[in-house]
Amino acid sequence: MKNFLIADSENLHIIGLQHTLKKLVKTPNLKVVNSGEELFKCLHKNDIDCLIIDPNNIFLFYDDDLKVLRAKYPKCKIIILSYFKNKQTIDSFLKDNINGFISKDCEEQTIYDALYKINNGERYLCPKTLNALIDVFALPNENIDEKLTLREFEILKQIAQGNNGKSIASDLFISIHTFRTHRKNIMKKTGRHTTSELILYALEKKIM
Repeated sequence: MKNFLIADSENLHIIGLQHTLKKLVKTPNLKVVNSGEELFKCLHKNDIDCLIIDPNNIFLFYDDDLKVLRAKYPKCKIIILSYFKNKQTIDSFLKDNINGFISKDCEEQTIYDALYKINNGERYLCPKTLNALIDVFALPNENIDEKLTLREFEILKQIAQGNNGKSIASDLFISIHTFRTHRKNIMKKTGRHTTSELILYALEKKIM
C-alpha cells in the first residue's frame, strides 16, 4: 500500500500519522481531508489503497457512511483510527467489514502491525481496544466449555483474534475443509450465523 488518505480534523494526530507512515512506507502518497464531502470526492478522483479515518472527527460524516464507503470502494482498505467509546463502535467495525480499528492512544508499532496484517488479508483490532471492549461485556458463561470441544474452543478463540481461515488451519495443522466444518459446528452450537456474530459472541464470553 502506497496511496493513503487520512480523514481527520485533529492536526496533531494528522501530523503524527503522516510522520509514522513516512517511516513505515517508502515514498507514500499522502492526502488529507476533514469532511465527508471532501472524503468522497477524493476517493472518486484518486486511486486510494488505504483510508485511515476517525469517523468521530469528520464534518458531515454520518453513521451509514462507512457502509457506503465499503460498498462503493471494495478494494480500498479502511482503518478506523479513533478512541474506543462503546460496544456500538466495534459493532460498526464488524458489521461494515472494516479492515482495522486502532485506538488513537496506541504506540507507533501498532500502526505497523495493523498495516502488515491488513496487507496480508487479515483484519486488525488493536490490543487496547480489545481490552477496553472486554471490560464492557458480561462475565463468561460457565457452560461455554460444555458446548464446545477443545478444538472448537481454540478455533473460536483464533477467530476472535481476527485470524482468517487459512492462517488458523495452518496454525492448527488441519485442512481448510476441516476448519470450515469446525466453524459450521461452532455456529450451530452458539446459535450464530456469521463470522462477525461469532467474534461478538467470543468477546461477550471473554474467549480471547
